[in-house]
Amino acid sequence: MPNKRQFRADAQRGRYRIKNPDTGILVFECHFFDSFANCVILKMTSPSEKANCVGWYFESKSIVKVQRNFHTKFNKPPPSRNSIVSWHKKFLETGSVLDKPRSGRPSTSDSDIERVREAFTRSPTKSTRQASIELGVARSSIRDVLHKRLHFKPYKMQLVQQLQPSDLSIRFNFAVDMLHPIDIDNDFLQRIIFTEEALFSRVGPRQ
Repeated sequence: MPNKRQFRADAQRGRYRIKNPDTGILVFECHFFDSFANCVILKMTSPSEKANCVGWYFESKSIVKVQRNFHTKFNKPPPSRNSIVSWHKKFLETGSVLDKPRSGRPSTSDSDIERVREAFTRSPTKSTRQASIELGVARSSIRDVLHKRLHFKPYKMQLVQQLQPSDLSIRFNFAVDMLHPIDIDNDFLQRIIFTEEALFSRVGPRQ
């Protein structure tokens, strides 16, 4: 590895390189410009390149030869010693250089999506808890299907009083009648109880 003085000298010339001391192969190269530095480092290795490295290591038992073969065949910086050893060990243990599939929640099948659609089309007021029990699908999966796949949105039904054409004049007259007591008494509205109830009873419900 070059020292700081060598690094400054290379930087002034507009470039900086690092070579593997064993193979002499370039593993890092950086070109300096006025406003930025363009650096080329080791790229991710493909499965086929890993397999080649494992095969070469079986033949030669030499990390240096593997790195030279890699550079010659693929024309790019070779992987490190640790990477080659790790791929070789993984191949011996699993028979493959591929990474193990990551664990995670399985995706919802198309048939389950259609079942969810039919269930909520047939019964829009059904809760996700009820649907989960009936369909045997996780509640979180049902919510994801409803929101992300089917684009359904939850709503709460509200029953309101239907307005009739004659209600317009009644409401207008009520508003006009209320203006007079409000003008003469600032506390008038404080003595009124506003409610949404349409029917009132002086006695309790029948038993």
